[in-house]
Amino acid sequence: MARPQNRTLSGVGASPGIAIGVAYVIDKHVEVGERRIAPEEVDDELRRFDQALIAADAQLARIQRQIAEREGEDQYRILEAHRLMLGDVHLVEPTRRFIREDLAAAEWALRRALDQIRAVFDRIEDPYFRDRRSDVDMVGERLIRVLVGVGDLGQAGEIPKGVVVVGHDLSPADAAQLRKAGVVAFCSEAGGKTSHTAIVCRALGLPYVVGLECVTRHVRTGSRLIVDGGGGQVIVDPDDAAVARYAARAARELARAERLRAMHDKPAVTREGVTVHLAANVELLEEIPIAVELGAQSIGLFRTEFLYLDRPTLPSEEEQLQHAVGALRQLGGAPATFRTLDLGGDKLPAAVQMPSGMNPVLGLRSIRYSLHRPDVFRIQLRALYRASALGPVRILFPLISGVAELRAAKALCQEVCAELTRDGLPHDPRVPVGVMIETPSAALIADLLALECDFLSIGTNDLIQYSLAADRENEHVGYLYHPLHPAILRLIKQAVDGARRSDTALAMCGDMAGDPAFAWMLLGLGLRDFSMAPRQIPIMKSVIRATRLADAERLAARAMELRTETEVEDLVYGVMRKQFPIELSEEENERSEPEAAAPP
Repeated sequence: MARPQNRTLSGVGASPGIAIGVAYVIDKHVEVGERRIAPEEVDDELRRFDQALIAADAQLARIQRQIAEREGEDQYRILEAHRLMLGDVHLVEPTRRFIREDLAAAEWALRRALDQIRAVFDRIEDPYFRDRRSDVDMVGERLIRVLVGVGDLGQAGEIPKGVVVVGHDLSPADAAQLRKAGVVAFCSEAGGKTSHTAIVCRALGLPYVVGLECVTRHVRTGSRLIVDGGGGQVIVDPDDAAVARYAARAARELARAERLRAMHDKPAVTREGVTVHLAANVELLEEIPIAVELGAQSIGLFRTEFLYLDRPTLPSEEEQLQHAVGALRQLGGAPATFRTLDLGGDKLPAAVQMPSGMNPVLGLRSIRYSLHRPDVFRIQLRALYRASALGPVRILFPLISGVAELRAAKALCQEVCAELTRDGLPHDPRVPVGVMIETPSAALIADLLALECDFLSIGTNDLIQYSLAADRENEHVGYLYHPLHPAILRLIKQAVDGARRSDTALAMCGDMAGDPAFAWMLLGLGLRDFSMAPRQIPIMKSVIRATRLADAERLAARAMELRTETEVEDLVYGVMRKQFPIELSEEENERSEPEAAAPP
């Protein structure tokens, strides 16, 4: 019986782009049954495990060498992280203990150790932290394959060119190897937008859709697939009309990419010659080279929570220092803005214990947690100030709600600098200190905060959520989450005016900052500094270079007179679709139905 055509599977877009190809289903997971050993076999089993560690490391080293020759340093460093995981005590020591104490065979002991680590990740609600679990899974699966004698994926060249690889999960090494073999896209059940594999796929330009439930059962090898890495959809057995439609989209996106690629060496200036600063938001050191390649002038937001993930102890001062220095070295003199710990709410790594309360998102989190645990905060501040001796550092405090919190955080900074001076450790006591504007109270008193700090940065994601009392992740109230709500625009304008009165630098680092549909609105409100996901930088630069500020200011003035979010959206999306049909994505062009408005 013929299979139905145009079946659409929905997941999460982890790497943009459109690919059309034949599916090749792989199964990397190796089933391991319970197997015991005799007491006299323990030493041999421990040696077998150690030999597997060496063999797995050799595999990754070989792939690293290939990548260094063809792809560059960012993917190389991701695989270096996987090699370091092979020696991680949280993976290796429990495995050895199960071998010695429970007389478990090495592969069974390793599987049990992996299950323990997964249990920790399963308790983490934040998707970014959950995505880190896939790195542990991939390293563990590689080790198990070595232990049971199953060959490395792609070693024998059995995967044909031009296919879409479909599997439960894929590692960064898989992505690098299979791209070299001619694979055009990836689909997986596991993984996430912030996983290392997603980062590598974005760097390599490979479409990747994750979170496709039971995709290995819905898709068989030989099926034709359309992969929409931006929209997060996979079409199984498409008809000719669907193939033609997506092929046309792919051609348009290729033309768009080529135009945007030409933006790399051009300055972000308006048609009047006004300079706009474009920075990048990053979470991992591996993202910095990608950001620089895409035109980032600095790192406007470095999220530091990653170092606190999946560990029973907090990171040391030296570890945090080396992490910060690693970022500065890659920037070659450009500044990096490190946001201090934004923990709490749905971000609770294993090393951090705190009371959840009735409403954790409004509870002990972010700067509140840091001030509650000055011992933890001091270590992070010491590391950042010490890094400032080696490059330009800025420190950004999250979720500040008033001047008293800012003063308390600054007092700790002064104490830390005094400690470092007594200890004879180099540092720059003049490191700029800033505040994130992400609560309504902070936006309303931006002028007061600006008088007591060096810069402000608007975090629109939380600002919108808190202002509209609508959790953007809650499907029942998501319809209320409108960046162009008149209340949000007024709060942004309040922050701009407050910063301007004291001539304090102001940036925006939330999702709004990288959305080309909002560019004129934000420029018209007075913003000149934006930090965004790296891949958005060329798009925003293209819009900025084609912008006359007078047009943007007229659009903003018209929008500020409207009463509902729908009216503002109709106006802004209509104008921007007409002015920038190439820069706005396919999804953006379909966002609003009304006929495009005339330019202001």
